[in-house]
Amino acid sequence: MMSHDILSQAEWLRYKRHLQLPGFDEKAQMALKKSNVLVVGAGGLGCPILLYLAAAGIGKLGIVDFDIIDIENLHRQILYDETDVGKFKAIVACEKIKKLHPFVKIEAFNTTIDYENVKTILLDYDVIVDGSDNFATRYLLNDACVIMDKPYIYGAVFQFEGQVSSFNILLDNKRSCNYRNIYPVPPETGVIPSCAEGGVLGVLPGIIGCVQALEVIKLLTGLGELIVNSTWIFDALSMENHRIYINDPIPFEISEITPILNYCIPSAINEIEYNEHLEENLKKFQLIDVRTEEERNIMHIGGIHIPLTKMKEDYHKINHNKKEILFYCQSGKRSKQAAHIFQQLTEGKKKAYSLKGGLEAIKK
Repeated sequence: MMSHDILSQAEWLRYKRHLQLPGFDEKAQMALKKSNVLVVGAGGLGCPILLYLAAAGIGKLGIVDFDIIDIENLHRQILYDETDVGKFKAIVACEKIKKLHPFVKIEAFNTTIDYENVKTILLDYDVIVDGSDNFATRYLLNDACVIMDKPYIYGAVFQFEGQVSSFNILLDNKRSCNYRNIYPVPPETGVIPSCAEGGVLGVLPGIIGCVQALEVIKLLTGLGELIVNSTWIFDALSMENHRIYINDPIPFEISEITPILNYCIPSAINEIEYNEHLEENLKKFQLIDVRTEEERNIMHIGGIHIPLTKMKEDYHKINHNKKEILFYCQSGKRSKQAAHIFQQLTEGKKKAYSLKGGLEAIKK
């Protein structure tokens, strides 16, 4: 049986190039072998994070994801192929990592992580790596890591830009700043489009995910300098990168883990489902496209263009007196929020609708 306290001959051969590095000795490799790392999200960021942490020799990897693999994931989620479409990401990722790296123990959590189960899931892990794609999970992980005193390796991508930070790192018996020291509260729902709505260059999550994996390896081995009290930002088009230093962190007390209530999409908005009957009657609606200009240039179904980010200042451009008002976006999330904002601003005097499922529903 393979000992957890020493490297086997097979491990020596596999990690030989690590062990030849200046400062990267058997002690460093053993630090990786003895570590437990949790990766939340097995998508664009999670795939390279998992592949490189497993390849580096992490002793145990946890994978959290509730989603299934879609054909549109494959341009960036490199663990999967077309035969995996329709299967659960966490399960498939677990199976593939096991085949590629037999020395690594894998634990799959095929579930949504939330404020009720987050402590249980994080409990046995030394480092938490965020490969998620939404603010609710981001704030949830940050808060749990602060309360449970765990390092939190953050990464995010959008279109052509990505960023990485290492939060809550122990330095001189004091923890570095956390995500809320920069962004105390989540943005309003839908103001910032997701990758599904705004798009992302396929190779970009690979770059950002690799940097996150690198931060984990440096943290566990003590090598190099971590991205602490700062954010590293990368622009894929210009190939420029820079760091923004957090010299004056915003004070924020985190004492308990709570749901991100203000990230919930309002449920009282009336949604209209797209069908042939609706297509014939679109003229009776005043259509409002709330996506970005780039999204609209690719495809739209008419109407005026008011991005969600400008809804509060430009809502007066909507003719309140004529026709029913129908907001639309790519997935139906931003349009629902836009309808909610509009009804608030008009004090509910004019009913607004949201196109259920957005333009994605039309494609299907």
